[in-house]
Amino acid sequence: MTISEITTTPTVGELARHLLALLDQRPASRRVIVAVAGGPGSGKSHISQRVCQAINSASELAVVVPMDGFHLPRAQLLAMEDPARALQRRGAPWTFDAQGFVAAVQRIRSDAASVTRVPAFDHAAGDPVADAIAVGPQHRIVLVEGLYAHAGEAPWAQVGGALADELWWIEPADARASHARLAQRHVAAGLARDREAADERIARNDALNGAYAEKTRLGATRTIMN
Repeated sequence: MTISEITTTPTVGELARHLLALLDQRPASRRVIVAVAGGPGSGKSHISQRVCQAINSASELAVVVPMDGFHLPRAQLLAMEDPARALQRRGAPWTFDAQGFVAAVQRIRSDAASVTRVPAFDHAAGDPVADAIAVGPQHRIVLVEGLYAHAGEAPWAQVGGALADELWWIEPADARASHARLAQRHVAAGLARDREAADERIARNDALNGAYAEKTRLGATRTIMN
């Protein structure tokens, strides 16, 4: 894995062609796994989905595995010693099933011939849905995306350090626009009643999580301005 300090702005098509070229170099028993990370509101989910769609426009070879599916259920957060804080800080590293996330990526890497089922996140219900995403033998390219996909602390570090072939870091070209997108998303999801409340939520939670992701992240192989 070669670490690049160059910040690039490739098109979705260029990224898709790059991954297909990598795949051509792999035996049938080996997948291409990309860990896509970035701060809250950076666009990591959007870029991952667009690259996946570009690859699959010809044949279904790619799939996205979002870290969001590994959120701890609300019931588990409510059972914690300080449930109010657990709900307020939802999205912090300790509010995820980190071990489950790493184990799923390990299965995806080690067994390309079987189906690996992973959870997705139901934003309407506010909880993960078990086994909602199927990673099948046809999926030779897997984009694993999430805030802590590059985190260098245990257990997250196994993903970026050993399991992924490439690490893509998404960097917002306009921090204010990125913040506005995140605030709008919080309001739309019912996590904040208005922009002011969304800004407060970002300051008390998302900004802290983003700082952790930035501070602990491993060196990216590609930095993408979005």
